[in-house]
Parts: sequence; C-alpha cells; structure tokens
Amino acid sequence: MISKKNIIVSLLLFASSTKLYSEIDVVSYGWELFDRLSDSRITSLAQATIAYPIASAGISLVNPALSNVHNNKIGLTHQSRISGMVNSEFLGFKKSVRDSHWVSVALLYEGINSIPDTRNALLDWGNDGIFGTLDPGEGNGILDEGERLDANKIGYFSQNQFGLYGAFSRPYKRWELGLGIKLLFHTLDNHYALGTGVNIGAYRSFNKTNLGIVLHNIPSSGVLWDNGNIELTPGSLSIGLHHSLIMEKYGLEINPVCEANFVMTDRTIDSKLLFNTIPLELSGGLETIYKRKIFIRFGFYQSGSLAIGLGMFWKNIAVDYAFIIDNSVAGLDNNHLITIGLSSDWIKDKVFN
Repeated sequence: MISKKNIIVSLLLFASSTKLYSEIDVVSYGWELFDRLSDSRITSLAQATIAYPIASAGISLVNPALSNVHNNKIGLTHQSRISGMVNSEFLGFKKSVRDSHWVSVALLYEGINSIPDTRNALLDWGNDGIFGTLDPGEGNGILDEGERLDANKIGYFSQNQFGLYGAFSRPYKRWELGLGIKLLFHTLDNHYALGTGVNIGAYRSFNKTNLGIVLHNIPSSGVLWDNGNIELTPGSLSIGLHHSLIMEKYGLEINPVCEANFVMTDRTIDSKLLFNTIPLELSGGLETIYKRKIFIRFGFYQSGSLAIGLGMFWKNIAVDYAFIIDNSVAGLDNNHLITIGLSSDWIKDKVFN
C-alpha cells in the first residue's frame, strides 16, 4: 500500500530531477500550427475574423467565443506551400452536446519531408581545402571558403505536427465568452514533444458593429520535449472589429473586418512598434456576399501579403477557394487553399440509406 509519505517523497524527487536534467526556455514559436492553419474563407480574410460571427469550420480557432455560431457542415481544407515542400490539412466540425450547446472541434496537421541534415557532411579542411595543413578554418566546424560537403554523408529528416483543438462558449451578460484548448504532438527527426495551451475569447455585438477580443496562450503555452526540455510561449492579445452593411434591394451584404494583434515578445521583421515599445501587427479584409450564395473576399496581412477568395454556398455543400500573394521579405509563400464543406446530415443520409 502506498503511503502519503512515499507520495510526497516521489513528488520531491520528480521536481528535483526536472530541475537537474531539463531546461525551461521562453520562446516566441511553437504554436504556429494553430495560428497559421484555417479554412479558405478565414484565410482569404487575412484571419482578421475574431469579431465576424460566420459559420465557418475554422472560426473558433481565431476566437473561441464564436464556437456558438454553427452549421451542420464538416469542412476539409488542403494547403500546399513553398513549392509543395510544406503540406497541411485542416478538418473542422461542430458537435452538439447537451441542451443545445455546441463544441467546435478541429484536427490539424502540417509536415515537411526530406529536410537535409548536413551536420556530419562537412569536410572541415580549412580555406585551402586540403586536410592536415592546419591552415585557418581547419577543424572549426564552420563551412569556410574552399571547404565543401560530402554528398554521401548528407542525411534527411522530417518534421510533423499534429494538433487537436476544442472550443466552447457561454453567454455572460451581454458578452459571449469562449475557451479554446490546444493539444500538440510534434516530431522532429527522432525527437518528439507534447504541448498544451489555452486561448480565451470574448465577443459582443453592438447593433451592426461587433467587437472581438482574444487572449492567446494564457498564461503561457508549454511544449515538453522527450529530453525533458520545456519551451514556454508567452501570451498575446488580439482585438478585432466587424461591421455589416446590408443592401436588401440588391441582395448584397458587405462585411469589412480588421484586427490588431499585440504580439508581445513574438516580434517579426514586419511588426510595427506601438509607443516604440509594443510590437503590433495589423490585418484586415472585406467580404461581399450576393444573395447568400456567392462570396467574394479580399484580405491583407501585416507582412504585405494579399489574399483573395471566392466561395459558393448550397444547402448540402459549400466550396471556398483562397490564394495568398506573398509580398513579404522572403516571398516564398504564394499558395492556394481549397475547402470543401459537406453537410453532416447529407453524409449520414448517403451512407446509411
């Protein structure tokens, strides 16, 4: 029988061993899988939809408070980037639980294969490229002028990330509050990591103007690697607006959206500084809807990248397309996305009948 004393001793030994054999690092990366992947409709609006209550498969990813906006469609999105080197899949749907409450669920995957590993391929023979002359650069572990790699010693490895996201929301006074829980499984060559994080969102409508607020990675999201190292990603704050313009005479609905993301420590080369201190990234988009059947979208990112999109909606199926025009410094991320949404009731009818 295990006594309380043995349990306390075991916990103390575990805590001390963690301090001795692991490192805790505060990083600004690790959760891009949940920030980058979504469906075509949201991506074509530069993911600035945290205040736009649309029944889209990925809406709860940008704001868990909008998980109450639901439809009966299952959305599947495929994305290929950097000339096919990076491939990702996104599957999102909403599940009814009890008392007309809904939970949003998303499955995410992103993988990169055939990444060159040149750590053991360097012929570290110095500037003259001749072994044993002890000239400058020989044996310093750096690829100097005159040195080369042994192609026969170049290895390859892959990186894969699997994500599970669940979100639900509840009304509070005039607000809708939501909680999103992220689970991450990350493999890198022969290493693997497990991670978990939390997003908290809020949404409120003021007539035809909506306000959305999201706290990402609160208080921080953590990833635990197989060697015991822990990577913590600090939180960030996003604030967004949406306003709806309806022209019933022409069957048109125009929806501009914008978002300000206070990225805290996660500053990029494209970030602006607010008060010369706080990194800030702005994004926005515009969606025009004709008779609730045809959707035309535009979006812009802080990096300068542009997005365009087109959607078609029917009772049992919806098709959305997005194209990202990468005008960032790297300029490597022009890519296409397509999302197919199928009615779960229609799928059940075809499968079982």
